Amino acid sequence: MNRWNETWNNKNRSIIILFMILSVITPFVPAVLGILLIAILLYMIKDIPLHKCNYYLFIGVVISGFLGPYLALPAFPSFFLFRILIILHMVLFLFEKKDFKKLEPVKIPLILFIVWILYSIFSLLWTGSASLSLPAIYYQIESFYLVFAFVYYMDSFAKLKQILTWILIVYVLTIFIGLWEALTGNHLIYSAGNILSYGDTRPTGLLVNTNDYSSYLAFYVPALFLALFHKKTFFKTLIGIGALGVLVFLIFETESRSGLLAFSIVVILMLYKMVKQKIIFFFGLVMGSLVGAIILIAKHGEQLTTYFTGKVNSTDQRMFMYETIYRLCKEHYFLGVGIGVTPKYVFTALYGTSNIPVDMQQTMSAHNLWLSNLSDVGVIGFFPFVVLFFWLVAHALKLYVTSKHLLATIPICILVAFFAISIGSSSIFEMRVVWLGMGLALTIICLLEKNLELGGTT
Repeated sequence: MNRWNETWNNKNRSIIILFMILSVITPFVPAVLGILLIAILLYMIKDIPLHKCNYYLFIGVVISGFLGPYLALPAFPSFFLFRILIILHMVLFLFEKKDFKKLEPVKIPLILFIVWILYSIFSLLWTGSASLSLPAIYYQIESFYLVFAFVYYMDSFAKLKQILTWILIVYVLTIFIGLWEALTGNHLIYSAGNILSYGDTRPTGLLVNTNDYSSYLAFYVPALFLALFHKKTFFKTLIGIGALGVLVFLIFETESRSGLLAFSIVVILMLYKMVKQKIIFFFGLVMGSLVGAIILIAKHGEQLTTYFTGKVNSTDQRMFMYETIYRLCKEHYFLGVGIGVTPKYVFTALYGTSNIPVDMQQTMSAHNLWLSNLSDVGVIGFFPFVVLFFWLVAHALKLYVTSKHLLATIPICILVAFFAISIGSSSIFEMRVVWLGMGLALTIICLLEKNLELGGTT
């Protein structure tokens, strides 16, 4: 009994000393609190199998990936929960018993993604700026891990349904935030509308700018359609029509042409899948939409024309950037200037090198992933990425045509949205919502193709 009391007293003494040390350190290094919370969490789950811990931890990675800096310490906005969780997940994955056989249907795109990263690392040998290349490579690795982990852990339709539920919760929250922005003119703290004090009501949701937000809405609207129309009821149909109206309003409010185009194509693909057995109804829906569009143009033609043609300066600037990048490719014999370095050349072409404010960022995104990637890593490094995209398109189209399930529509819709955001947004390297969407698309392809191989019906 005395030995037990002695041991207990020693433990209490150790805990008291630990808290005294933490009370001294924490005011100077607040990040210690995050480390402490992780240590407590690890202690609490130490008896749970590692693969199960990693599964639930990945759900946390996904949710925190969508919320980004809004789950950060106020004094350290770049030190947000996603960064902690993904690194922790990577470390724990190393100790987990692996089962790579379940990735067999999608091994080709994953290998192509790895080849793209390896060549980017190889480009460090001739890069014009290692300080730009190293962060770009990190974002590539992070993007790959999100796609890989999505496919690896969402290995059943039940798990897919669970993660889709969480994605939809955040998606609906983001819609309400966008409505609040559009109606009040207020913006969240990390929105460009707040940072740059935009004098308008263009919504950005949980993202930074309007192009990102419009593409994000197009990315995940298929998941909303799936939830509402997988099993149709009158009540769900009414909610779906209302939600579609709200989303159209928000897309127009963003004034993003690429986002509007992507959203329109995605909605058409989803509607056709839902009513293709009723081709007359679909034809009537399309004709009715055309008549409505003609009336809208007749009444508000000048306003709509301004929507598409009123960004002359923006369009001219982008064309100039594209011409600059093409010249850059030729000057370097299409071998690349080094991963992540193209924005430096674009900035110089736009602003020169003289009389630049010290606090001004010395890079300018090319607003085109494809041209920027070609300029960064040249034709050789660009090739695996292009093949990867075409592999995804081919398999997504095949599922869309052959499968009757509404779930089979999501991959091709996400790829449409991906293409739009790749030429509409400033940069998608660090956009977690994009690569989580690509992971979702690849996961659905993997599950549906395995289901077909096993003789299942979709």
